[in-house]
Amino acid sequence: MRYFFYLFILTQSIHPVFSQITPVGSGSYTNTFPGVDSGNRNGYPNFSPQLSGAAQHKSIPTNDWWSFLLKENHVSNLFNYPFTMSTISSGLGVTYVAKGVVGDKQTLDIGVQNLNAAKATVEDHTDWTVKIAWSANNRYFSVTSGIGMPFLYFTKGSTDVARVEVKAGTATVSNEMILISDAQDGVDYAVYAPSGSTWTKSGNVYTSTLNGKNYWSAAMLPQSNTNPSQLANTYKKFAYVFPADTKVSWSFNESTSVMRTAFEITPDVKEGNHNTILQGLLPHHWDNLAADSPQPNRETYDNVRGDIKMLDGNLFYVENTFYGVLPTLPYLANYSASFNPASLETMFFLKR
Repeated sequence: MRYFFYLFILTQSIHPVFSQITPVGSGSYTNTFPGVDSGNRNGYPNFSPQLSGAAQHKSIPTNDWWSFLLKENHVSNLFNYPFTMSTISSGLGVTYVAKGVVGDKQTLDIGVQNLNAAKATVEDHTDWTVKIAWSANNRYFSVTSGIGMPFLYFTKGSTDVARVEVKAGTATVSNEMILISDAQDGVDYAVYAPSGSTWTKSGNVYTSTLNGKNYWSAAMLPQSNTNPSQLANTYKKFAYVFPADTKVSWSFNESTSVMRTAFEITPDVKEGNHNTILQGLLPHHWDNLAADSPQPNRETYDNVRGDIKMLDGNLFYVENTFYGVLPTLPYLANYSASFNPASLETMFFLKR
């Protein structure tokens, strides 16, 4: 849903209540704000969205995993699966919340040196990625993150120095890569600077000028890996392929009631010859892949949303069959001796 656009399934008898009604099949929609409901919900947002860059000229999703960024200066509990992230004055806090774990502990803080931003803004967004930016005192830092993506993609200002603070695990530097092993709950991380870069260590803080470049990335490695160093080097080819755009498109076959959805990524290759993203498919994706869709062909991540299966590729297709919507819920009392509608109504009124 976008700001100031409201979608309703309306019968013809309701149409006179609203203006600018556009029929669509058996339903319709309106571009006119219909007012709040009896609980005073669904009103206009009571704030100006905190936007920058290209996002200032786009419609704004209002119910996405990152939507809280639009209102608050800094936020926690940004779940893109598999990461858990937070925005802080010095950049991005990175961690992971395992199944059955309440709360989290900070693992990595990633940003640029001497960054102290009062807020982070939404700089851009595509169908399943968001770009978050920090800007203060001539310092600039951004991260792009997408649902299911095990990589985070960073950029900085031309004179800024990349900064990684390691708060858990054991960090080792190998040329342009930092490997953080045994960070938490069986999770390892890898941070990738451009080829030819070096990292300078001071305590648990690592800095780099990125060999004169302005990009770098970080990956969470699958929990099941038994050789994090080997896997981190294998993943290096994905580290320099950023998602420039993501698009979801669909078609509906009325004769078969099949909805076909295409998920496509436009890559931005920073260096190297590899040109595909390591994309994670959640259960509702991989369990409904079309027969002609590319299939997951890499590792699997354990996650609170179920297994996330990796695809080395920029396109996949999902197909779902629409079986219709019941006009009313079944009267289960006819089929269950333990269900008592009167008791349910009593509990409902007691809780009101």
